[in-house]
Amino acid sequence: MSLLELIIATSLLALLMTSVSVVIRSGRTSWEAHEGDYVRIEAAHSVLRHIVRTIRAAEGITEVSAANDNSGRLGVIMPDGDTLLWDHDSNTNRVNYGVTTPNNLLATDVTGLRFRGMRADGVTPAVVPADVQCIQVEVTVQLPRETNGQRIVTSWAWVRSW
Repeated sequence: MSLLELIIATSLLALLMTSVSVVIRSGRTSWEAHEGDYVRIEAAHSVLRHIVRTIRAAEGITEVSAANDNSGRLGVIMPDGDTLLWDHDSNTNRVNYGVTTPNNLLATDVTGLRFRGMRADGVTPAVVPADVQCIQVEVTVQLPRETNGQRIVTSWAWVRSW
C-alpha cells in the first residue's frame, strides 16, 4: 500500500466518523427532547393517580380550593383520622403532600393543579367542604419540546364514605 492510498483511506475514515457522529448527536438530541416531555407527562399522571386513589379511600373532604384556582389545595380525612393535604406551589411548580402539613414533594414541573368540588349528583358545584362528594382533579404540565405546548390530565373521584 502506498502512502497516497493510506492518506486517502484515512481521509475517508475521518469523513465517515464525522458523518456518523452528526447522526448520533441529532438522534440523542431528539431522544432527550422526547424524554423531557415523557417525564413531565408521567409526573402529571402520577400526581393524578395519587390524589384520586386517596380520595376514593377518604372519609370526607376537609378543604378544597376554589374551582378557578390554578394552584389548588385539597384536604381529605382518612378512615384512621389522619388529614392528608395536597398543595401546588406556583412559584416552584411543585406539588407537595403530607399528613396535616403538605411538606413532602410529590412531583416537580407541574404548572397547574385544579380541584372542582361537586355535590353528590356530580353536576352541582359545592363550595363548602362538607358538601363535596365528588372532585374533578386537573393537572397541567408544560412540555419543553413544544412552543406553548401543555398537557392537561383530568379525572373524577368520588368520596366513597358519605
